[in-house]
Amino acid sequence: MHPGYKSRINYTDMEYFNLSEKEVRIATTRRQKAVPTLEQIYHVIKTMPNQSEIERRNLGLIAFTLLTGSRDSATASLKLKDIDLDRNSVFLDAREVNTKFSKTFTTYFFPVDNRIYQIVSDWVHYLKEELLCGNDDPLFPKTNVIVSENRIF
Repeated sequence: MHPGYKSRINYTDMEYFNLSEKEVRIATTRRQKAVPTLEQIYHVIKTMPNQSEIERRNLGLIAFTLLTGSRDSATASLKLKDIDLDRNSVFLDAREVNTKFSKTFTTYFFPVDNRIYQIVSDWVHYLKEELLCGNDDPLFPKTNVIVSENRIF
């Protein structure tokens, strides 16, 4: 359709490369993704180690994801001030948290097993009381990766 190409390529030749309506429907069909059951998640949480700080963080991370259903990018960017254990809620401020479509909203905890809530609560109290983290510190701090003397991480 552009000058200089009309004599070389026919519109009908280009139309050959378009998908049919059936092929477009097949390509854009949403398929169900396999997700773990609650029993499987409870089993993982029950069998996870929780002795070191990193293990406690990992346990809290999985429990928090089950408790809130938040996306991984949002969870990774949350700060301590965003979680309200008294109201069973999390405030996701798009100015600070990586939310889908940059939306700001409050989400409330799902009614799951009380042990899940206790794991998250223990993690938050551990950060505030034992590590003396402030409100602007991350809810789930990154692992400090360094190179050892043996030149391994």
